Amino acid sequence: MNEREVPDMDATGRRDLERLDRSLMRLRRFIETPAVLDDAGSPVELSTLLVLDAVTSGHDAAPTGSTIRDVAERLDVAHSTASRLVTRAEKAGAVTRGPSGADRRTSVVEATAAGRVLAERASQFRLARLGGITRTWDPRDVAALARLLDLFVDDKGSVDRR
Repeated sequence: MNEREVPDMDATGRRDLERLDRSLMRLRRFIETPAVLDDAGSPVELSTLLVLDAVTSGHDAAPTGSTIRDVAERLDVAHSTASRLVTRAEKAGAVTRGPSGADRRTSVVEATAAGRVLAERASQFRLARLGGITRTWDPRDVAALARLLDLFVDDKGSVDRR
């Protein structure tokens, strides 16, 4: 099936997809942020936070550092784009890049101490924002939303790779 085609479904299923579409379009405004953020008076590029997230969090973040390829995969960008983003984060002092012990042709990217602190502050900010939004929710609803969003993101990735 062509991804641009709406699957055959009953009216209820179509209405649910339309509701989901409208919600995702509205959610875009929640997720959108300026290219440069203020961190206690210091400008921080959003790309630096994305690189830090790619090298410090998630089930697949390597404890011994990440390669540029790892960063590209986690951010869903081309290798050259990941390399440019890592260079920016490196210039900001958030990460370091060095040779891999396993393959000297490969660079390993690791968060600096300052980068880890910045990543933690960014995470705390996001969690506080989400906590504020969901403060009146039943904890089971928060868990269900997290589970369903994980499923959505994982399935979106499988569609993109087709």
